Amino acid sequence: MNSSYIKFTGLTVAIIVVLSTFVGCRHYLDREIESNYREDEVFVNYERMSEAGYGVYAFLFGQFGFHRINNAMLASACDEADHADINSLIQKFNLGTWTAVENPESAWQHFYQGIRRANLFLENSINYKEIVFRDTLDADNKSKYEYDVRDIAWLRAEVRFLRAYYHFELIKRYGGVPIMTTTKYSAEELNSLGRQRFEECVDFIKNECDSLLPHLKDTWVGFDSDKWRGRVTKGAALALKARLLLYAASPLHNPSNDIEKWEHAAEAAHDIIAMNRYGLHSDYRALFRLGNGADGNTEVIFAQQGWNRNDFEKMNYPIGYTQGGQGSTSPSQNLVDAYEMKATGVPITEPGSGYDPQNPYQGRDPRLGFSILTNDTQFKGRPVEAWIGGLDGLGKRKATTTGYYLRKFVDENLDLARNESSVHTWLLFRYAEVLLNFAEAMNEAYGPEATNGYSMSAKAAVDRIRRRTGVEMPILPPGLSQQEMRERIQNERRVELAFEEHRFFDVRRWKIAEETENLPIMAMQITRNSDGSFDYLVVKAENRVFEEKMYLYPIPEMEVLKSGGALTQNAGW
Repeated sequence: MNSSYIKFTGLTVAIIVVLSTFVGCRHYLDREIESNYREDEVFVNYERMSEAGYGVYAFLFGQFGFHRINNAMLASACDEADHADINSLIQKFNLGTWTAVENPESAWQHFYQGIRRANLFLENSINYKEIVFRDTLDADNKSKYEYDVRDIAWLRAEVRFLRAYYHFELIKRYGGVPIMTTTKYSAEELNSLGRQRFEECVDFIKNECDSLLPHLKDTWVGFDSDKWRGRVTKGAALALKARLLLYAASPLHNPSNDIEKWEHAAEAAHDIIAMNRYGLHSDYRALFRLGNGADGNTEVIFAQQGWNRNDFEKMNYPIGYTQGGQGSTSPSQNLVDAYEMKATGVPITEPGSGYDPQNPYQGRDPRLGFSILTNDTQFKGRPVEAWIGGLDGLGKRKATTTGYYLRKFVDENLDLARNESSVHTWLLFRYAEVLLNFAEAMNEAYGPEATNGYSMSAKAAVDRIRRRTGVEMPILPPGLSQQEMRERIQNERRVELAFEEHRFFDVRRWKIAEETENLPIMAMQITRNSDGSFDYLVVKAENRVFEEKMYLYPIPEMEVLKSGGALTQNAGW
């Protein structure tokens, strides 16, 4: 099979197009995707046309999830964690040395590639019924024809969702961007495209989500032996809309605090709650190891489909285990301090909380132990030795830099010496986030305990998360002010959604990053005494730099230059 390749940089593309998903072949959504067909070889039958559509899902990879930025998680670019490798590109975020030329995250190019791939599929599959009919002329193939037509109809709606989602991922980083709904531009026209206002982009994405709902399935669980697990559903479109409107209502994009925007965000989140399809999983620790929702995990709304791998464990097992590990993502003391006391349900800094600095992990919110490996925690047959001189201790090469190791997402059952692996699935939308989105919007629109005709208040939504089976934190006290509830919701997001790529963007949309991201990353220095007890001392691990201009990413400088001024740069860059 002949193949051609193009160079795609941001909005500037060659006219010749190749619909390749990956270099070579890979399984995606349980299909073998053959790459490197020319466009005129793709839209000729169901099989190749559907492969082109499923290929748009491929752009969910690379910009979300496990150690994706030079072996680092995005958590290490905010106050959640420190990356153990000081030479990783992620450090540019932390040191404030990233620029419009050197950005550790190449989101502009990546998502516009995905958007163009979506547009190619949508434009060339518009006559899909005729294409599929030609492919199934035999009368005996009538049932196959009906199946294939139905599948392409669903797939076209799913690809429109992905196109909207990729636009959202751009605007949450850059603000307003060019909206791309066609490939029918000349190179000159592409280079002269300007940015739509942020509000125009929000309207486009919202309208896409609304119009797609009648054309998406409610669920893929149980359909066709679950081989299509992970495809877009109505719930995914509603979840994107709810997240989109929450961002649009937040201080970064709503400086005048237009309450109507918060009202719209609350309504959008409640639309998902009212479906009564989703719920909180009973095991927070297992939630991130159970896959994609096809197994009955009702908390999962939409997930990036995974494959068997062990590279994440190789990067994040504690260093001292014989099977090897590098402790790459070192959770910060800043994050550890955010986990409240279980008995009292209050922050550790509050008088009477019950916190003991010399037994710092005792009696804490169970999500701390589910998400972070602390000193003396049992792991793979022995306690973690994070103390100075311990097998996993501070100061050893490739060891934690903070006194902590990542536990969330990590499969503890793998024998790396035997190269064992397991499926790792990154959750893009889950029900707990929906509840938190609803709580935040409700609090801003109506206050902490008002329902305004909805099924619950902001407080009730947060309480539901805190009372998850196996977590069972005390409910929030009644009578909190709006500001107090705002602070509790922000902290609840911090611990519930830790390491899931929310905090990095949350502190930006809340316009508090100049406070949170300029604080040093703190660590726990642990000394083991002769009697086996430990002394704990909080110390500084790393200074961080955040400037006002960093609330938004810079448009890549090459794109600005090629546009001849049509693309305006974000302020400060």
